[in-house]
Amino acid sequence: MRRILISGFFLFAVCDPALAQQLDAPSTREEWIAHVAITVLGCFIAIHLALQAFARPVQIANAPTFPKYMTSPRQYRLGSIIFILFACSFFLLLVFLHRHVVAAAAVFQPQLPQVGQTAFKAIQEQSPSYLLIVFTMGGLYLYLLTKEAEWNVLLKMRDTIHCWISIPGLAKNIVDRLQTALVVPRDAINAVVAAYPGSVSEKDFGKDRYTPDRQWAETCYMKWWLTPREQSGDDATFFNEESYGFKNVIREFKLTTLAMRACKLGDDAAPAPAEVSILVKELHEKFSRLIACYLIYRNASTEELHSEARTFGIDMRVRESGNPLQYWIVYAIVLMASVYFGVYASAISYDWFVYGTINLSQEPKLALAWVMYSFANYGLAMIVILLIRFAGAVRPGGSHAITYCWTFAVALVTGPAGLTLAVHYFGVKNLQVMPIHELFFEMLIWGLGPALVCVYISYYLDRQTWGDLPDIESSFSTIGWRLLNCFGFSMITVFILLSPLLAMKADEGAPWDSAKLRFVGIGTVFFIAFGLALAAQFALVKPRSPVANREAEPRAVGVVGHAA
Repeated sequence: MRRILISGFFLFAVCDPALAQQLDAPSTREEWIAHVAITVLGCFIAIHLALQAFARPVQIANAPTFPKYMTSPRQYRLGSIIFILFACSFFLLLVFLHRHVVAAAAVFQPQLPQVGQTAFKAIQEQSPSYLLIVFTMGGLYLYLLTKEAEWNVLLKMRDTIHCWISIPGLAKNIVDRLQTALVVPRDAINAVVAAYPGSVSEKDFGKDRYTPDRQWAETCYMKWWLTPREQSGDDATFFNEESYGFKNVIREFKLTTLAMRACKLGDDAAPAPAEVSILVKELHEKFSRLIACYLIYRNASTEELHSEARTFGIDMRVRESGNPLQYWIVYAIVLMASVYFGVYASAISYDWFVYGTINLSQEPKLALAWVMYSFANYGLAMIVILLIRFAGAVRPGGSHAITYCWTFAVALVTGPAGLTLAVHYFGVKNLQVMPIHELFFEMLIWGLGPALVCVYISYYLDRQTWGDLPDIESSFSTIGWRLLNCFGFSMITVFILLSPLLAMKADEGAPWDSAKLRFVGIGTVFFIAFGLALAAQFALVKPRSPVANREAEPRAVGVVGHAA
């Protein structure tokens, strides 16, 4: 049992080239066509399901709202493209890389349970049941795109991309400001009082923000502001969207107007104040959601949105980020420690698993060499990204999705460039004599690791430093989910790099054979990703902003001042 459990975790590491060649042997024409057909059809289905998953409503002010109305069309298209590429790439990796995994599992075939041996034999012999296995794997993956659940990693990636394009953060931010910091312009107060006589007065705008009178006054202002825009017909697409239920909200507003007027006149038939208070609060939330989505819908650029929001009565300024370069030492230390520990832990685990002995005297020079190569690859990429961010490439109110796109691209090139120089001067002889440009393209595949890691740490760095992204919930109750997040990211990184890791070959006379080299490579990549993910999740603390604390006071004073 011990060997079976451990083999399930480490079977990727030991891969015999002869077995890989056997699995890659050409199958019959019919089987090849069937495999290609399954792959192509699966990709098209994955695109369709990814678009559906990306467009599913999210909760805003206790109501489901479509994401396309919570960001600009350009940002929404960019986010959906990123998620489609992720979904299709992961599907292709799942369909094609399983052969490498099975080749590694051949070493443990005698120890596998009967079901595992049957599946292995079917894939190895390319039998018709093999296609059924591939179809089942693809079908399970596609099903996950439709399953909304907390544990679904695929949809967690969708939620992350949503966050990159401010879904639902921007709309929620506007709703929160409408409910806690709305300053109704003076000229608008007079117009609202004239438009709804008897139900709202000028003094209502100066009362406590959480009283029914104040909430009703703000609701009347939001209704007054939306009415001419709805009547113009220019935004019929927005106001006719069924998910908003604009006509139903207007109907509720008219009924609540009568109730508020009756209450203020002291009518005996007026509803109980508690009932009216609940109606007003719910209506205030519904209009806040409408206003938030309409502002986003009407303004394609951040500057236009902030300008119109300021005119409406809310301040959308984003707290500026701190110096991102101050965190480089944290990532550098964690990277080197992760590599050193990963190399030793993987090498010791391999010896214990294969030979049944615990060998603590591993080659120290090899661990130091792995630290050097990893720092040249991952470390250089992270430092360059932090330098670019420090130079001002990331500005308040900018697109986080675009930031992470260029982060991925820059790290994908920068990491292999540093690794190329390290290998050229300190690597084995056959790589040192290789032309530098050819060596770079040979190393380029290893840029996927730094690219993924840089995007991950950049996203969580932004959540620690930018005011327009949700804070990381650092409570004790979230530790388990955050650790699971780190573990899932590490496994995805290993899965994406599995092909080059399994293609590693030991040089003649090297202290480790190819099987151990691959094992250590996979283990080290896992520990690098896991260690840096832990640093991103737990090692940084979001600074308190004195500016943010001072902003609340002028807003409260401003409301009273305008109403006085």
